[in-house]
Amino acid sequence: MPEIHPPYSQPASQARWLEKLSWVGAFASLACAVHCLAMPLLIGVLPLLGLSLLTEPWLEWSLIGFTGAIGVLTLLPSYRRQHRRPQPLALFALGFGLILIAKLLTQEGSSLETSGLVAGALFVAGANLTNHRFVHTCASCRR
Repeated sequence: MPEIHPPYSQPASQARWLEKLSWVGAFASLACAVHCLAMPLLIGVLPLLGLSLLTEPWLEWSLIGFTGAIGVLTLLPSYRRQHRRPQPLALFALGFGLILIAKLLTQEGSSLETSGLVAGALFVAGANLTNHRFVHTCASCRR
């Protein structure tokens, strides 16, 4: 049977930094979901408003990369050092996997792509929010 070490508390400055980063990750995931929902509706209007930048593929990939990096940087340390509960990691893996599958395996602009991206972004946001809740309700983390 593998030995499980109890979680240990982090220095206060590192814990605050991780908490802020976790909120950034949740916000970025929700922004990604809103972006994915709004693009099919606004695609024709954005160039008229001078906002065609929002339709660029590099922006979508940047949002995906940013969301993934923030998720890894916040969820892994919280899991390893604080609550040891796998639910946030599982939600993140499911959501990020859905996002990648939707971007790589579906037709650009299809309803299947949009559904996969929005669902994935909501799972990633849920992972960040669940992680935040676990960190703040972890009795053994407050030693």
